[in-house]
Amino acid sequence: MYAPSSDVRDPPSVYAQAAPPAPVAVPLTGRPHVGVAVIGAGFTGISAALHLAEAGVSVAVLEAKEVGSGASGRAFGQVVPYLKIGHRQILRHYGPERGARVIDAIAAGPDLVFELIARHGIECWPVRTGLIFAAHAPAGRRDLESRTAYWQDRCAPVEMLEGAACAEAVGSSLYAAASLDRRGGNLNPFAYVRGLARAAVAAGAVIHTRTPVRGISRRDGRWVVDAGANGGAEGLTADAVLLATNAYTDDLWPGLRESVVPVRGHGFVSAPLSDNVRHSILPGRQSLTDTRRLFSGVRMLPNGRLHGSAFGPTSGPEPAADFRRVDGRMRQLYPQLGAVQWDETWTGWVAMTTDHVPRVHELAPGLWAGLGYNGRGIAAATLMGRELAARARGAGDDTLTFPLVPMRPQPWYRAAPFMVGALARWYRVRDVVDELRFLPKR
Repeated sequence: MYAPSSDVRDPPSVYAQAAPPAPVAVPLTGRPHVGVAVIGAGFTGISAALHLAEAGVSVAVLEAKEVGSGASGRAFGQVVPYLKIGHRQILRHYGPERGARVIDAIAAGPDLVFELIARHGIECWPVRTGLIFAAHAPAGRRDLESRTAYWQDRCAPVEMLEGAACAEAVGSSLYAAASLDRRGGNLNPFAYVRGLARAAVAAGAVIHTRTPVRGISRRDGRWVVDAGANGGAEGLTADAVLLATNAYTDDLWPGLRESVVPVRGHGFVSAPLSDNVRHSILPGRQSLTDTRRLFSGVRMLPNGRLHGSAFGPTSGPEPAADFRRVDGRMRQLYPQLGAVQWDETWTGWVAMTTDHVPRVHELAPGLWAGLGYNGRGIAAATLMGRELAARARGAGDDTLTFPLVPMRPQPWYRAAPFMVGALARWYRVRDVVDELRFLPKR
């Protein structure tokens, strides 16, 4: 099987060129001791390190590549107050009390993200004018109406947009209705994770990049972490260890990799559009997704580029650029675009779980893992990092959002690429049928 950690391409240049400098990384020498070792320098791991360092805990982050080199530097950029599944499914999954806690915490996820951005002065294109979710079919519209009504009953700033109001917000007459949730927003994810890392270093955390972890073991009441690129005696000891590798999880801890299904996501960005065209698309600078089963994100970047996500290969090696996957849908949505020059495409990995909710595991005393955001990683992973930090400091399970659950490796893991690929192709067929039946012809 192709491993997500085998990808070699850098995060997209459109993100990297607008990101702050990388935080100062320290070479790992000898065997220092820290309170907490964090493995993985994405949203989860860096958020955990920041919250630990701010609480006065000595913390070291070990990253095989660079800060944000995985999915955190490649995400679409939406800061979403929802999980993959809706509130009814969450309540059924967790039960009324814990489910309500999860719903409320995830709803407040954008507050956490944008508060960290403001407090630490992170330059990452933060825009918090909301998120638009458009209905591509009647069933999708019913789901959006139900979700909007639920949050309106709780006095949240969520509303349905119909007809002309919908067309004005989207900048297109393709959709008859959409839900606007003003709690969410969008940003440059690579710049955000780098900014968090710089804040963590300023608070006292130490970050070791280009430092792959070879093994972890328990010895004399401490965790021993063997790490470093040279295969020598480098490493450290720690009172606690946090695994924050998400879809890029390898065989470091038996069974953890097999507990999630990594799925490729694909991003595309155009050359800068003319002023009159760019201002006609999503004029309120919300990002847009619709109720299709597969990726359908659209947003305008501050530099005038159109950014989209689209269906593509779900597994295997990094694919060659294929702008046809996004071009037809964008021109259907925005006929004013005309011929589009697409400048860059990239791909990263999403960690999917069978129940579509994130998971927290206590793999051994003092060893925790948090992963599985199902494409909702920016807010949820930032929250997860804060919660893993709290666990490492002794917080009880009943005081936190996500409960501890047993790790369950999937026996069909090696067949997952074929199963997910077949399911994605079936979803693509259903989305196309919906488009032909319900969306107006251009």
